[in-house]
Amino acid sequence: MKKYPSIEQFRNVVKAVKTSHDFQGKDEEGNAIYAHTEPYPTLTFRGTVKLHGTNASIVKYADGFTYQSRERVLSLDDDNAGFMAKMLETDLDVLFNRLPFTDYAAIYGEWCGKTIQKGTAVNALEKLYVIFGVRVDDVWLELPEDLHYNEARIYNILQFPTFSIDIDFNAPEQAQSKLTELTLAVEASCPVGKFFNIEGVGEGIVFTCVSRPDLKFKSKGEKHSHTRVKVINAADVEMMENIDEFIEAVVTENRLNQGITYLNEQSIPVDAKSTGEFLRWVVMDVMKEENDTMEANGLDEKLVKKAIAAKARIWFMRQE
Repeated sequence: MKKYPSIEQFRNVVKAVKTSHDFQGKDEEGNAIYAHTEPYPTLTFRGTVKLHGTNASIVKYADGFTYQSRERVLSLDDDNAGFMAKMLETDLDVLFNRLPFTDYAAIYGEWCGKTIQKGTAVNALEKLYVIFGVRVDDVWLELPEDLHYNEARIYNILQFPTFSIDIDFNAPEQAQSKLTELTLAVEASCPVGKFFNIEGVGEGIVFTCVSRPDLKFKSKGEKHSHTRVKVINAADVEMMENIDEFIEAVVTENRLNQGITYLNEQSIPVDAKSTGEFLRWVVMDVMKEENDTMEANGLDEKLVKKAIAAKARIWFMRQE
């Protein structure tokens, strides 16, 4: 599979920028050397609307196409919300003729609209595919603005409103106010929904560094965030009093519902037999997104995992 990487939090990008900037090489024993000798950079980030659907991609090889969800290759017998079936009806060469390749070309996007998710303006639309990333032969390309096929309801995220912000990594917390303002505006009224004359809630924004596109972070409002936070887009981890406070903050209704979405994307039934799979996903998701918070607060990993699973199990039993 040619998977699309996970998008992290603002604080993770802050740490990555500072760490790479301060890296001075390695000593004779191969240990990394860090020293802060020069000011951190100011970087420009472009924000695009984050859509509430299901991750979907199309990969073209010399011998044909494959279709993917976030975690698996699709088939007509095991599709993901009808994505592959719809793409098979479409002349995809309209898109891929612009992407010459040696090994493969991959288009990544969000498959969204009616019956796929709920709770945002785009979920009221007829199904559409919105492209947000392109990779050719393991090289990420700048997204071509004209890479779309509107007649087939395949759009480009750059066709919709975008946002720009300069972040000074010497004082990244100064960007929090602007990031929050932009995010809450999208949450209040989704620009993609409005493009199609549908008013409603938006999920949030994905910010990508213009000069370093490997630096990305997602920004969600309270309605769709997986974690209850005191500050949206905090530049550092939040301090917790104990495991109970941590569990209350991270094992949220939104995260648990995303676990159900994961089961649906994997064609796993939502029943008692799937409890273990659901709990594994929730624990893994918390560890992936909040491991730094857990470590900074000195919380015992085994006890945290046990507490996550206990709360998630009770919730899941009520869904069957």
